[in-house]
Amino acid sequence: MTVYDCANELAREMRATREFAVLKEAKEKLSAEPDTKALIARFMQLGQEVEIARYQKKEIPAEKEAQFNDMMRTLSLNPLAVNYLNAFQRFQLMFQDVSKTITDVVKEVAE
Repeated sequence: MTVYDCANELAREMRATREFAVLKEAKEKLSAEPDTKALIARFMQLGQEVEIARYQKKEIPAEKEAQFNDMMRTLSLNPLAVNYLNAFQRFQLMFQDVSKTITDVVKEVAE
């Protein structure tokens, strides 16, 4: 089996996980609510901007931090949003675990 075959098998296995199925279902339900979907997209974009700033050790503007926290509070009151974000987080965690395993191989030859 080639490494490409393994990668394709990994993709098939990831699609067969409970995390993938739950996230896919949550995404389909979210598609029926365009306002909530747009709010989540903005929340995730803002969250990414905040994380990048933290990673780069840059100061996060208080306005941006407040906006992020306000959006988090708003979304926490919406069961559809909470369901999607929880499912997304669980899938991301699985993906990060798999990525770490692969990254460890790369580190063996890069260091």
